[in-house]
Amino acid sequence: MVKNIFNKYIGLLTIGAVIMAVPGCTDSWDDHYINESGNTAATQTLWEVISTNPNLTKFATIAKHAKYYKDDTHPVTTYTYADMLNSGMVNTVWAPEDSDFPDAEYQKWLQMCETNGYNVQQQFMGNHIALWRHAISDDKVDSVKMINGKNLIFDKKAMTMEGVAINSSKVNIPAVNGTLHIIKGTTPFRYNFYEYLKYSGELNEMGAYVVSRDTTYFSEGASIEGIPDKDGRPTYVDSVYFTTSLLRNGNYLPNVDADKWLMAWKGFSDNFMGEDSTFVMLMLTDAAWNATIEKLKPHYQYASTYEDMNKQEQQQKASTVFFSDLNPDSLQDMSLKMDITTPGLFNIHKQPKIGGVQTGTPWTIEHFIQTKGQEAEYLLNTRNDTLRSTPIWNQTELFNGELKEMSNGYAYLVNQWAFPKEYYFPDVDVEVGGSYMFYNHGVNGFWRGTGQTVTFSNNTYSYIAEKYGRVSKNNYYRLAPEGSGVNLQGQLRLYGNFNEAYTPNAQVMSGKYDIYMVMVPDWYYNISRSGQLDSVYYDSAYVDSIAQKSKYKMKLQVKYNNGGSKDATSKQVTVEYDGMKVDTLLVMENFEFPYSYKNIRFSYPLLIIQQGVSTTDIRRNYTRFLNIDRVILRSKEDGSEIEVAPKL
Repeated sequence: MVKNIFNKYIGLLTIGAVIMAVPGCTDSWDDHYINESGNTAATQTLWEVISTNPNLTKFATIAKHAKYYKDDTHPVTTYTYADMLNSGMVNTVWAPEDSDFPDAEYQKWLQMCETNGYNVQQQFMGNHIALWRHAISDDKVDSVKMINGKNLIFDKKAMTMEGVAINSSKVNIPAVNGTLHIIKGTTPFRYNFYEYLKYSGELNEMGAYVVSRDTTYFSEGASIEGIPDKDGRPTYVDSVYFTTSLLRNGNYLPNVDADKWLMAWKGFSDNFMGEDSTFVMLMLTDAAWNATIEKLKPHYQYASTYEDMNKQEQQQKASTVFFSDLNPDSLQDMSLKMDITTPGLFNIHKQPKIGGVQTGTPWTIEHFIQTKGQEAEYLLNTRNDTLRSTPIWNQTELFNGELKEMSNGYAYLVNQWAFPKEYYFPDVDVEVGGSYMFYNHGVNGFWRGTGQTVTFSNNTYSYIAEKYGRVSKNNYYRLAPEGSGVNLQGQLRLYGNFNEAYTPNAQVMSGKYDIYMVMVPDWYYNISRSGQLDSVYYDSAYVDSIAQKSKYKMKLQVKYNNGGSKDATSKQVTVEYDGMKVDTLLVMENFEFPYSYKNIRFSYPLLIIQQGVSTTDIRRNYTRFLNIDRVILRSKEDGSEIEVAPKL
């Protein structure tokens, strides 16, 4: 009975790692029954062959003491690897000969059988055993998936297993349940990224965060069902649980009540636990982790209450809906640690090609490691963040650390989290459009007016665009009052959406910003309506005359979270625009947001825009139409800000 139970366990190891070994077995069945003397009749199990061999006593002793583990906390106490090798499960074993098995290493594994049995399974026993038969019958090089999920190189021509020599006189030793090869040493074990963080004990801070994102679930299909209880519900003589990491996901939300999750979870969006892909990963030493927490913490200050702007938009009403009684420390801890960890994984196969994104040469991991991606136009992490070099920051700075080879790529153990300011405290660049105007028609609403996106082709009207200013993406947003007797009022959500920004979807964080508005002259609208550039616009005097009628006056406030029971509204400022050219106006300087919106799903601050044009102003040729291209919140950090003019 115990053999049958184990057979079910072994087929489920590491969520399919063992089953995936089946395709690696390409030799014919008869090849696996050739022993040293040419006798094809096997009569003993693998365990009987190993335990009776006087040169394999160390391996046999460990196998007798090494229990099989379903996961890192659940051993099958009555089943050892000796039992497995004596069962009906068909395996190939590469067993180290006593003379090539150092005593210190042997004693380490034997002691760990009592103190850390799971890692004996993963790092030693599982690193020497593969499912099915793998014989030396040709000169091919095979990648063999071991029962710990690792892919080891079985070079049959060179007679090596993962670089360890195979005793040429002791290969293809047959057993009724498998094949034995005797090797001159132990096969090297390499952690994958997940295992290194969880088990190596080298990176305690980052490792603790990764482990905190583990989730364990019960597998009904893999468990062995027993007699139903008195109510007819199933019981299990053995329950099987699987553990995986939520960090494998991209944006993680539960299947139930997803709309109630305030924090947007962002994982690696790739399988950093897997063995089959080629990755480079940044891993922070404890000193780097703590220093980064302190550096970024000022931008991750959270409040206990946030307004649900999404719900208000959906319900089209002005009343306020709150997320309240939140724990600011928990929000900070979750968001900050996530944003330090998950941007640091890079899939080499997804990097832009060398010499051209479409037609260039694909990267190899060896070349990437040698150059640290220097030749890449940009780097793309698995979260799909585009990381470009800046005037004072080079993308290769990310990889300044100790290089360690892992089973699924390479890790850089870095002493500094070297992402640029544009990434960790980015500008918030808003391209104004209808979907970003937060409104509801009527006296009790947020908005009184109408709006439309106006197309203005910089190429078609190149003479004007080059002389008086280009419009980003060949369009801008034009706001108009609701009626002749009603002043324009509206609110723009301050949430990044400009895809040419360094961080396109940036959210407002706690800290200081200079707020700019990119304004477009109202006479551009006349050109757009005509569809062609009239010759009169080549006359500077004519342009000056019509520009006099494009002057605008507006009143601005910011609605933001200041820690109260509801959002506060800043002091109103009045800004004038001369309407002559496309112009970037500094409308608020050193505006400080005390609380962050980073990773908050349904909340953001608003820019309140009100018309400041009076009846007297209209008689002085001020216009009541407002043309906005973009609103830019330029982040400010003492001593490290990089001033980059907005792209127009």
